[in-house]
Amino acid sequence: MNIRTHQLQYQYTGQPAMTFPDVECSSGEHALILGPSGTGKTTLLHLLGGILSPVSGEIFVADTAMHTLRGHALDRFRGKSIGIIFQKPHFIRSLTGFENLMLTQNLSGIPPDRNKALHLLDRLGIGAKKNKKTHTMSVGEQQRLAIARALVHQPGLILADEPSSALDDLNCRKMIDLLLQVASEHHANLIVVTHDSRIKEDIVKKIYLN
Repeated sequence: MNIRTHQLQYQYTGQPAMTFPDVECSSGEHALILGPSGTGKTTLLHLLGGILSPVSGEIFVADTAMHTLRGHALDRFRGKSIGIIFQKPHFIRSLTGFENLMLTQNLSGIPPDRNKALHLLDRLGIGAKKNKKTHTMSVGEQQRLAIARALVHQPGLILADEPSSALDDLNCRKMIDLLLQVASEHHANLIVVTHDSRIKEDIVKKIYLN
């Protein structure tokens, strides 16, 4: 899907407004968001994902004007079209890792697919942990589960905030390979916030904030 922003601004209470460069990605194109700490990389990612609403400017995802969506309409579009990997994953503690994935499918409005969920867990090396409660998993295992959760409903736009921060070199390689492969399989866009030099060469397009 095409991604396009125009003259985006966001302002946290009591702070100066943040102005972002225009973003433009064609269907299936990937991008890295780079820049020093405090320049708004995560804020821009949250604007693209509909978690935050801009104070001014426009966000188009697959020709949908996300900046105009509110409430249920925004939730429905985001649930079907966008997968988000947060820097610090949060899960429902009373559910197992596998149950968290199935819940994501249900909330996305797509028929639950157990095999797809199990296959994703296996590809990320945590299939053996599927029946564990998420709070008993290591930080790295939780991060890999968060990646599976973002991919399980086959979104057209995948947003990842420092997805490799808790991963060793081997699992970092598996993670970025899986993200790129799944994005390619579904012609999805992948946009990643990162400081990690291990993945900077995997994605050509760069969006610099300063």
